[in-house]
Amino acid sequence: MASYSTKGLDHLGLVAGMNKELGIAKLIDKSLPEQSDDKLISYGQLVEAMILNGLGFVGRTLHMYPQYFKERPVERLIGEGIKAEYINDDALGRCLDQLYEAGVSGIYQTLYASVVKHLKLPCEGVNLDSTKDSC
Repeated sequence: MASYSTKGLDHLGLVAGMNKELGIAKLIDKSLPEQSDDKLISYGQLVEAMILNGLGFVGRTLHMYPQYFKERPVERLIGEGIKAEYINDDALGRCLDQLYEAGVSGIYQTLYASVVKHLKLPCEGVNLDSTKDSC
């Protein structure tokens, strides 16, 4: 007899779909090319995991991410071959360190410029201060 299990997708499927459409992971990975050869998950995929956690209305601390994602269809949300245990505090900490070292403001500007272009949002000007509205 076949065994079935269910995992909650909730609204995270929409968020993950938009992450993929916008190419968030690819943009992050392009901005952070110095990644370990033996990594199980890319920095871009980890950023997507942080977005999903942040928009999952739970705000788990880094060490709780594997538990949060254990109840989610991780391969559908983040990528084929990705397991909940790959999204752990060590991997997330390394990702955050790399984002900081690369310059979060520059990466953010690259992301929002790409999103504005992809979604064809009207944008008359850009504010160089990325802490404020840019369009």
